[in-house]
Amino acid sequence: MPRQMGVWTFRHLAEGLLRNIRRSGYSYDAAFRMYERSSGIDPTLRRTAYLAGRDFVSRYYTLAHAADSAGMRRDPRVLADLWIYYFGGGFLDEGERKRYSKKIARMAARGRLADLDELLDGLDRVGRISVELSYPRWLVNELVSAMGDEAAAMLRALNEEHRWLRVNLSLTDVDSAIEALRAEGLSVRKHERLEYMLRVVGYEGALSDLKAVAAGYVVPQDLGSALVAEELDEDDGILLDACSAPGGKAAIALMRRRSMILGCDLSRRRLAEESRLLRRWGLADHRLSLAVCDSTRLSLRRFDQSLLDAPCTNSGDVGRNPAVKLMLENRGIAARYARLQRALLRSVLRSTRELLVYSTCSILPEEGELIVQDLERAESRLGLPSGYWGVGNRIYPHIHDSGGFFVSRIRASAPAGAGRGSQLI
Repeated sequence: MPRQMGVWTFRHLAEGLLRNIRRSGYSYDAAFRMYERSSGIDPTLRRTAYLAGRDFVSRYYTLAHAADSAGMRRDPRVLADLWIYYFGGGFLDEGERKRYSKKIARMAARGRLADLDELLDGLDRVGRISVELSYPRWLVNELVSAMGDEAAAMLRALNEEHRWLRVNLSLTDVDSAIEALRAEGLSVRKHERLEYMLRVVGYEGALSDLKAVAAGYVVPQDLGSALVAEELDEDDGILLDACSAPGGKAAIALMRRRSMILGCDLSRRRLAEESRLLRRWGLADHRLSLAVCDSTRLSLRRFDQSLLDAPCTNSGDVGRNPAVKLMLENRGIAARYARLQRALLRSVLRSTRELLVYSTCSILPEEGELIVQDLERAESRLGLPSGYWGVGNRIYPHIHDSGGFFVSRIRASAPAGAGRGSQLI
Protein backbone atom coordinates (compact mmCIF):
# COMPACT_ATOMS: atom_id res chain seq x y z
CA MET A 1 0.00 0.00 0.00
CA PRO A 2 1.37 3.49 -0.83
CA ARG A 3 1.75 6.19 1.79
CA GLN A 4 -1.20 6.61 4.20
CA MET A 5 -3.32 9.75 4.25
CA GLY A 6 -4.82 11.79 7.08
CA VAL A 7 -8.43 11.65 8.26
CA TRP A 8 -9.27 15.24 7.37
CA THR A 9 -7.72 14.92 3.94
CA PHE A 10 -9.90 11.89 3.28
CA ARG A 11 -13.09 13.56 4.55
CA HIS A 12 -12.59 16.43 2.14
CA LEU A 13 -11.85 14.01 -0.70
CA ALA A 14 -14.95 11.87 -0.01
CA GLU A 15 -17.28 14.85 0.06
CA GLY A 16 -15.81 16.18 -3.17
CA LEU A 17 -16.09 12.82 -4.92
CA LEU A 18 -19.79 12.36 -4.14
CA ARG A 19 -20.48 15.87 -5.43
CA ASN A 20 -18.37 15.39 -8.58
CA ILE A 21 -19.68 11.93 -9.48
CA ARG A 22 -23.09 13.30 -10.36
CA ARG A 23 -21.55 16.18 -12.28
CA SER A 24 -19.21 13.88 -14.22
CA GLY A 25 -21.86 11.54 -15.64
CA TYR A 26 -21.12 8.87 -13.02
CA SER A 27 -17.47 8.27 -13.87
CA TYR A 28 -15.20 7.71 -10.87
CA ASP A 29 -12.03 8.59 -12.77
CA ALA A 30 -13.55 11.82 -14.11
CA ALA A 31 -14.80 12.75 -10.62
CA PHE A 32 -11.35 12.12 -9.15
CA ARG A 33 -9.68 14.27 -11.81
CA MET A 34 -12.19 17.07 -11.15
CA TYR A 35 -11.35 16.96 -7.45
CA GLU A 36 -7.63 16.92 -8.19
CA ARG A 37 -7.89 20.00 -10.42
CA SER A 38 -10.00 21.97 -7.94
CA SER A 39 -8.42 20.97 -4.63
CA GLY A 40 -5.04 19.49 -5.45
CA ILE A 41 -3.58 16.25 -4.10
CA ASP A 42 -0.11 15.67 -2.69
CA PRO A 43 1.60 13.63 -5.45
CA THR A 44 2.99 11.23 -2.85
CA LEU A 45 -0.58 10.54 -1.67
CA ARG A 46 -2.27 10.38 -5.06
CA ARG A 47 -2.42 6.60 -5.43
CA THR A 48 -3.63 6.15 -1.82
CA ALA A 49 -6.28 8.83 -2.34
CA TYR A 50 -7.43 7.21 -5.58
CA LEU A 51 -7.78 3.74 -4.03
CA ALA A 52 -9.38 5.01 -0.80
CA GLY A 53 -11.90 7.05 -2.78
CA ARG A 54 -12.76 4.03 -4.95
CA ASP A 55 -13.37 1.90 -1.88
CA PHE A 56 -15.52 4.59 -0.29
CA VAL A 57 -17.72 5.00 -3.38
CA SER A 58 -18.04 1.24 -3.86
CA ARG A 59 -19.33 0.83 -0.28
CA TYR A 60 -21.99 3.54 -0.63
CA TYR A 61 -25.01 1.33 0.15
CA THR A 62 -23.29 -0.37 3.08
CA LEU A 63 -22.48 3.05 4.56
CA ALA A 64 -26.00 4.34 3.92
CA HIS A 65 -27.44 1.39 5.86
CA ALA A 66 -24.92 1.94 8.66
CA ALA A 67 -26.04 5.58 8.89
CA ASP A 68 -29.70 4.54 9.08
CA SER A 69 -28.91 1.97 11.79
CA ALA A 70 -27.03 4.54 13.86
CA GLY A 71 -29.78 7.18 13.57
CA MET A 72 -27.54 9.42 11.44
CA ARG A 73 -28.26 11.37 8.25
CA ARG A 74 -27.02 10.06 4.89
CA ASP A 75 -24.90 13.17 4.60
CA PRO A 76 -21.62 12.87 2.61
CA ARG A 77 -19.60 13.80 5.69
CA VAL A 78 -21.41 11.21 7.79
CA LEU A 79 -20.81 8.54 5.17
CA ALA A 80 -17.13 9.52 5.05
CA ASP A 81 -16.92 9.24 8.86
CA LEU A 82 -18.50 5.80 8.80
CA TRP A 83 -16.06 4.64 6.13
CA ILE A 84 -13.19 5.87 8.32
CA TYR A 85 -14.61 3.88 11.24
CA TYR A 86 -15.31 0.62 9.40
CA PHE A 87 -12.96 0.51 6.42
CA GLY A 88 -10.22 3.13 6.78
CA GLY A 89 -7.57 0.76 8.12
CA GLY A 90 -4.62 0.48 5.74
CA PHE A 91 -5.53 3.64 3.86
CA LEU A 92 -5.34 6.17 6.71
CA ASP A 93 -2.86 6.98 9.45
CA GLU A 94 -3.89 4.37 12.02
CA GLY A 95 -3.32 6.41 15.15
CA GLU A 96 -5.31 9.32 13.79
CA ARG A 97 -8.04 6.97 12.53
CA LYS A 98 -8.49 5.28 15.93
CA ARG A 99 -8.75 8.61 17.76
CA TYR A 100 -11.27 9.95 15.29
CA SER A 101 -13.25 6.69 15.33
CA LYS A 102 -13.97 7.10 19.04
CA LYS A 103 -15.46 10.51 18.31
CA ILE A 104 -17.61 9.05 15.50
CA ALA A 105 -18.97 6.29 17.74
CA ARG A 106 -20.11 8.81 20.35
CA MET A 107 -22.27 10.55 17.71
CA ALA A 108 -24.39 7.41 17.16
CA ALA A 109 -27.86 7.33 18.68
CA ARG A 110 -26.84 4.66 21.22
CA GLY A 111 -23.39 6.04 21.84
CA ARG A 112 -21.81 3.18 19.88
CA LEU A 113 -21.75 1.88 16.34
CA ALA A 114 -22.82 -1.65 15.46
CA ASP A 115 -20.22 -4.13 14.28
CA LEU A 116 -20.36 -5.00 10.59
CA ASP A 117 -21.97 -8.36 11.41
CA GLU A 118 -24.60 -6.63 13.55
CA LEU A 119 -25.58 -4.46 10.59
CA LEU A 120 -26.85 -7.59 8.85
CA ASP A 121 -28.96 -8.82 11.77
CA GLY A 122 -32.67 -9.03 11.01
CA LEU A 123 -32.28 -8.57 7.26
CA ASP A 124 -33.77 -10.98 4.72
CA ARG A 125 -31.60 -12.65 2.07
CA VAL A 126 -31.91 -9.77 -0.40
CA GLY A 127 -31.24 -7.19 2.29
CA ARG A 128 -28.13 -8.99 3.54
CA ILE A 129 -26.65 -9.16 0.03
CA SER A 130 -27.56 -5.53 -0.62
CA VAL A 131 -25.86 -4.27 2.55
CA GLU A 132 -22.89 -6.64 2.67
CA LEU A 133 -21.91 -6.19 -1.00
CA SER A 134 -23.24 -2.62 -1.38
CA TYR A 135 -25.84 -2.69 -4.15
CA PRO A 136 -29.34 -1.16 -4.35
CA ARG A 137 -31.98 -3.55 -3.05
CA TRP A 138 -34.04 -3.52 -6.26
CA LEU A 139 -31.05 -4.72 -8.30
CA VAL A 140 -30.24 -7.53 -5.86
CA ASN A 141 -33.88 -8.60 -5.85
CA GLU A 142 -33.90 -8.88 -9.68
CA LEU A 143 -30.71 -10.93 -9.74
CA VAL A 144 -31.78 -13.27 -6.95
CA SER A 145 -35.00 -13.89 -8.90
CA ALA A 146 -32.94 -14.68 -12.03
CA MET A 147 -29.98 -16.55 -10.50
CA GLY A 148 -30.93 -17.67 -7.00
CA ASP A 149 -28.05 -18.06 -4.54
CA GLU A 150 -25.47 -17.59 -7.31
CA ALA A 151 -26.34 -13.88 -7.44
CA ALA A 152 -24.26 -13.20 -4.32
CA ALA A 153 -21.18 -14.87 -5.81
CA MET A 154 -21.53 -12.85 -9.01
CA LEU A 155 -21.98 -9.52 -7.20
CA ARG A 156 -19.03 -10.24 -4.90
CA ALA A 157 -16.81 -10.88 -7.92
CA LEU A 158 -18.24 -7.83 -9.70
CA ASN A 159 -16.98 -5.62 -6.86
CA GLU A 160 -13.42 -6.57 -7.79
CA GLU A 161 -11.45 -4.86 -10.53
CA HIS A 162 -10.49 -7.52 -13.08
CA ARG A 163 -7.44 -6.08 -14.82
CA TRP A 164 -6.64 -7.29 -18.31
CA LEU A 165 -4.34 -6.12 -21.09
CA ARG A 166 -4.86 -6.81 -24.79
CA VAL A 167 -1.67 -7.40 -26.75
CA ASN A 168 -1.71 -5.18 -29.83
CA LEU A 169 -0.69 -7.73 -32.44
CA SER A 170 -0.28 -5.03 -35.08
CA LEU A 171 2.83 -3.76 -33.22
CA THR A 172 4.21 -6.77 -31.33
CA ASP A 173 3.65 -10.43 -30.47
CA VAL A 174 2.42 -11.97 -27.22
CA ASP A 175 5.78 -13.23 -25.94
CA SER A 176 7.52 -9.91 -26.61
CA ALA A 177 4.74 -8.03 -24.85
CA ILE A 178 5.03 -10.29 -21.80
CA GLU A 179 8.80 -9.70 -21.67
CA ALA A 180 8.30 -5.93 -21.92
CA LEU A 181 5.82 -6.04 -19.04
CA ARG A 182 8.14 -8.19 -16.93
CA ALA A 183 10.88 -5.62 -17.46
CA GLU A 184 8.52 -3.12 -15.80
CA GLY A 185 7.93 -5.48 -12.86
CA LEU A 186 4.54 -6.71 -14.01
CA SER A 187 3.39 -10.34 -13.83
CA VAL A 188 0.69 -11.51 -16.25
CA ARG A 189 -0.85 -14.77 -17.37
CA LYS A 190 -2.34 -15.58 -20.76
CA HIS A 191 -6.01 -16.40 -21.14
CA GLU A 192 -6.41 -20.08 -21.94
CA ARG A 193 -8.30 -19.38 -25.19
CA LEU A 194 -7.54 -15.79 -26.20
CA GLU A 195 -3.77 -15.76 -25.82
CA TYR A 196 -3.56 -12.09 -26.74
CA MET A 197 -5.45 -11.27 -23.52
CA LEU A 198 -3.21 -11.03 -20.44
CA ARG A 199 -4.51 -11.08 -16.84
CA VAL A 200 -2.58 -8.66 -14.62
CA VAL A 201 -1.46 -10.40 -11.42
CA GLY A 202 -0.58 -8.70 -8.13
CA TYR A 203 -0.06 -5.17 -9.46
CA GLU A 204 -1.94 -2.20 -8.01
CA GLY A 205 -0.28 0.60 -9.95
CA ALA A 206 -2.01 2.56 -12.70
CA LEU A 207 -1.87 0.61 -15.95
CA SER A 208 -1.86 3.85 -17.91
CA ASP A 209 1.58 4.62 -16.44
CA LEU A 210 3.19 1.55 -18.02
CA LYS A 211 5.67 2.19 -20.83
CA ALA A 212 4.23 -0.72 -22.80
CA VAL A 213 0.80 0.94 -22.68
CA ALA A 214 2.20 4.33 -23.69
CA ALA A 215 3.95 2.70 -26.65
CA GLY A 216 0.73 0.97 -27.74
CA TYR A 217 2.13 -2.56 -27.35
CA VAL A 218 -0.60 -3.47 -24.87
CA VAL A 219 -4.01 -1.89 -24.27
CA PRO A 220 -6.09 -2.01 -21.06
CA GLN A 221 -9.28 -3.81 -22.12
CA ASP A 222 -11.66 -6.05 -20.22
CA LEU A 223 -11.70 -9.73 -21.13
CA GLY A 224 -15.48 -9.57 -21.53
CA SER A 225 -15.11 -6.94 -24.24
CA ALA A 226 -12.72 -9.21 -26.16
CA LEU A 227 -15.03 -12.22 -25.79
CA VAL A 228 -17.89 -10.18 -27.26
CA ALA A 229 -15.78 -9.23 -30.30
CA GLU A 230 -14.81 -12.90 -30.75
CA GLU A 231 -18.49 -13.83 -31.12
CA LEU A 232 -18.41 -12.38 -34.64
CA ASP A 233 -17.73 -14.82 -37.44
CA GLU A 234 -14.11 -14.54 -38.50
CA ASP A 235 -14.36 -13.16 -42.03
CA ASP A 236 -17.79 -13.05 -43.55
CA GLY A 237 -18.27 -9.94 -45.66
CA ILE A 238 -18.64 -6.29 -44.65
CA LEU A 239 -19.09 -5.56 -40.92
CA LEU A 240 -21.02 -2.70 -39.32
CA ASP A 241 -19.79 -1.67 -35.85
CA ALA A 242 -22.89 0.32 -34.91
CA CYS A 243 -21.69 1.99 -31.67
CA SER A 244 -17.99 1.84 -32.38
CA ALA A 245 -16.23 4.27 -30.01
CA PRO A 246 -13.85 3.96 -28.22
CA GLY A 247 -12.63 1.27 -30.64
CA GLY A 248 -11.48 -1.71 -28.58
CA LYS A 249 -13.79 -4.19 -30.30
CA ALA A 250 -13.07 -2.69 -33.73
CA ALA A 251 -9.35 -3.26 -33.06
CA ILE A 252 -10.01 -6.97 -32.40
CA ALA A 253 -12.22 -7.20 -35.49
CA LEU A 254 -9.41 -5.72 -37.62
CA MET A 255 -7.03 -8.30 -36.15
CA ARG A 256 -9.34 -11.20 -37.05
CA ARG A 257 -10.84 -10.08 -40.37
CA ARG A 258 -9.69 -9.13 -43.87
CA SER A 259 -12.90 -7.48 -45.06
CA MET A 260 -14.20 -3.92 -44.70
CA ILE A 261 -15.53 -2.47 -41.44
CA LEU A 262 -17.70 0.62 -41.01
CA GLY A 263 -17.58 2.09 -37.51
CA CYS A 264 -20.49 4.39 -36.60
CA ASP A 265 -21.05 6.54 -33.53
CA LEU A 266 -23.36 9.43 -32.69
CA SER A 267 -20.57 11.39 -30.97
CA ARG A 268 -18.09 13.21 -33.20
CA ARG A 269 -15.81 13.70 -30.19
CA ARG A 270 -15.78 9.99 -29.33
CA LEU A 271 -15.11 9.03 -32.95
CA ALA A 272 -12.18 11.47 -33.06
CA GLU A 273 -10.79 9.81 -29.95
CA GLU A 274 -11.28 6.36 -31.54
CA SER A 275 -9.43 7.52 -34.65
CA ARG A 276 -6.57 8.83 -32.49
CA LEU A 277 -6.34 5.55 -30.56
CA LEU A 278 -6.40 3.41 -33.70
CA ARG A 279 -3.53 5.45 -35.17
CA ARG A 280 -1.61 5.06 -31.91
CA TRP A 281 -2.18 1.29 -32.07
CA GLY A 282 -0.96 1.13 -35.67
CA LEU A 283 -4.46 0.36 -36.94
CA ALA A 284 -5.19 3.35 -39.18
CA ASP A 285 -6.25 0.77 -41.73
CA HIS A 286 -7.86 1.39 -45.12
CA ARG A 287 -10.30 -1.43 -44.29
CA LEU A 288 -11.88 0.65 -41.49
CA SER A 289 -14.01 3.73 -42.13
CA LEU A 290 -15.48 5.82 -39.31
CA ALA A 291 -18.68 7.83 -39.71
CA VAL A 292 -20.77 10.06 -37.45
CA CYS A 293 -24.27 8.64 -37.63
CA ASP A 294 -27.33 7.81 -35.57
CA SER A 295 -27.59 4.02 -35.60
CA THR A 296 -31.27 4.21 -34.63
CA ARG A 297 -31.90 5.69 -38.09
CA LEU A 298 -29.70 3.74 -40.46
CA SER A 299 -30.52 4.18 -44.13
CA LEU A 300 -27.43 2.42 -45.42
CA ARG A 301 -27.13 -0.66 -47.61
CA ARG A 302 -27.28 -3.95 -45.73
CA PHE A 303 -24.15 -5.34 -44.11
CA ASP A 304 -23.18 -8.99 -43.92
CA GLN A 305 -22.60 -8.84 -40.15
CA SER A 306 -23.19 -6.21 -37.48
CA LEU A 307 -21.89 -5.65 -33.98
CA LEU A 308 -24.20 -3.68 -31.69
CA ASP A 309 -22.48 -3.02 -28.38
CA ALA A 310 -25.32 -0.84 -27.18
CA PRO A 311 -25.16 2.04 -24.68
CA CYS A 312 -26.27 0.75 -21.28
CA THR A 313 -26.15 1.32 -17.52
CA ASN A 314 -22.64 -0.23 -17.40
CA SER A 315 -23.84 -2.17 -14.37
CA GLY A 316 -21.35 -4.90 -15.34
CA ASP A 317 -18.45 -2.46 -14.97
CA VAL A 318 -18.70 -1.44 -11.29
CA GLY A 319 -15.39 -3.13 -10.45
CA ARG A 320 -13.60 -0.62 -12.68
CA ASN A 321 -16.03 2.25 -12.16
CA PRO A 322 -17.81 2.06 -8.78
CA ALA A 323 -19.59 5.37 -9.47
CA VAL A 324 -22.08 3.36 -11.54
CA LYS A 325 -23.53 2.09 -8.26
CA LEU A 326 -24.72 5.60 -7.40
CA MET A 327 -26.43 5.95 -10.78
CA LEU A 328 -28.28 2.69 -10.08
CA GLU A 329 -30.00 4.34 -7.12
CA ASN A 330 -32.48 5.42 -9.80
CA ARG A 331 -34.31 2.25 -10.77
CA GLY A 332 -35.80 3.86 -13.87
CA ILE A 333 -32.40 4.27 -15.56
CA ALA A 334 -32.45 0.71 -16.93
CA ALA A 335 -35.86 1.23 -18.59
CA ARG A 336 -34.59 4.40 -20.31
CA TYR A 337 -31.59 2.54 -21.72
CA ALA A 338 -33.79 -0.39 -22.76
CA ARG A 339 -35.89 1.90 -24.97
CA LEU A 340 -32.73 3.10 -26.73
CA GLN A 341 -31.42 -0.47 -27.06
CA ARG A 342 -34.64 -1.63 -28.73
CA ALA A 343 -34.54 1.28 -31.17
CA LEU A 344 -30.91 0.50 -32.05
CA LEU A 345 -31.60 -3.20 -32.45
CA ARG A 346 -34.57 -2.60 -34.78
CA SER A 347 -32.53 -0.31 -36.99
CA VAL A 348 -29.33 -2.37 -37.10
CA LEU A 349 -31.20 -5.62 -37.68
CA ARG A 350 -32.88 -4.09 -40.76
CA SER A 351 -29.42 -3.23 -42.12
CA THR A 352 -27.92 -6.69 -41.54
CA ARG A 353 -28.04 -9.65 -43.95
CA GLU A 354 -26.79 -12.56 -41.87
CA LEU A 355 -25.63 -12.18 -38.26
CA LEU A 356 -25.95 -9.49 -35.61
CA VAL A 357 -24.00 -9.72 -32.35
CA TYR A 358 -25.82 -7.75 -29.64
CA SER A 359 -24.08 -6.97 -26.35
CA THR A 360 -24.26 -4.77 -23.29
CA CYS A 361 -21.90 -4.35 -20.36
CA SER A 362 -24.82 -4.96 -18.01
CA ILE A 363 -25.93 -7.54 -15.46
CA LEU A 364 -29.58 -6.48 -15.76
CA PRO A 365 -32.08 -8.63 -17.69
CA GLU A 366 -33.86 -5.48 -18.95
CA GLU A 367 -30.77 -4.73 -21.07
CA GLY A 368 -30.12 -8.29 -22.23
CA GLU A 369 -32.49 -11.23 -22.04
CA LEU A 370 -35.66 -9.15 -22.21
CA ILE A 371 -34.37 -7.29 -25.29
CA VAL A 372 -33.64 -10.38 -27.42
CA GLN A 373 -35.99 -13.01 -25.98
CA ASP A 374 -38.30 -13.04 -29.03
CA LEU A 375 -35.55 -13.11 -31.68
CA GLU A 376 -34.06 -16.09 -33.49
CA ARG A 377 -30.72 -16.66 -31.81
CA ALA A 378 -27.64 -18.66 -32.80
CA GLU A 379 -25.37 -20.56 -30.41
CA SER A 380 -22.30 -18.87 -28.95
CA ARG A 381 -19.13 -19.36 -31.03
CA LEU A 382 -17.11 -19.61 -27.81
CA GLY A 383 -19.52 -21.82 -25.90
CA LEU A 384 -20.33 -19.09 -23.39
CA PRO A 385 -22.80 -20.04 -20.64
CA SER A 386 -26.47 -19.23 -21.06
CA GLY A 387 -28.01 -16.01 -19.83
CA TYR A 388 -30.82 -15.82 -17.30
CA TRP A 389 -33.70 -18.21 -18.04
CA GLY A 390 -31.61 -19.75 -20.84
CA VAL A 391 -31.89 -16.65 -23.07
CA GLY A 392 -28.75 -15.57 -24.96
CA ASN A 393 -25.36 -15.83 -23.29
CA ARG A 394 -23.55 -14.14 -20.46
CA ILE A 395 -20.02 -13.37 -19.38
CA TYR A 396 -20.10 -13.73 -15.60
CA PRO A 397 -17.55 -12.03 -13.29
CA HIS A 398 -17.32 -15.01 -10.91
CA ILE A 399 -16.83 -17.47 -13.79
CA HIS A 400 -14.79 -15.53 -16.35
CA ASP A 401 -12.73 -13.23 -14.06
CA SER A 402 -14.02 -10.19 -15.94
CA GLY A 403 -16.72 -7.58 -15.95
CA GLY A 404 -20.33 -8.62 -16.50
CA PHE A 405 -21.69 -8.72 -20.08
CA PHE A 406 -24.72 -9.96 -21.96
CA VAL A 407 -24.11 -11.15 -25.54
CA SER A 408 -26.31 -12.84 -28.11
CA ARG A 409 -25.75 -13.91 -31.71
CA ILE A 410 -28.95 -13.05 -33.59
CA ARG A 411 -29.85 -14.42 -37.01
CA ALA A 412 -30.76 -11.45 -39.17
CA SER A 413 -32.48 -13.55 -41.82
CA ALA A 414 -34.48 -16.72 -41.35
CA PRO A 415 -34.69 -19.65 -43.81
CA ALA A 416 -37.42 -19.56 -46.42
CA GLY A 417 -40.84 -20.12 -44.89
CA ALA A 418 -39.72 -19.09 -41.39
CA GLY A 419 -40.89 -15.93 -39.64
CA ARG A 420 -38.63 -12.95 -39.17
CA GLY A 421 -37.60 -12.64 -35.50
CA SER A 422 -37.25 -8.89 -35.86
CA GLN A 423 -41.03 -8.62 -36.12
CA LEU A 424 -41.25 -9.17 -32.36
CA ILE A 425 -38.94 -6.49 -31.03
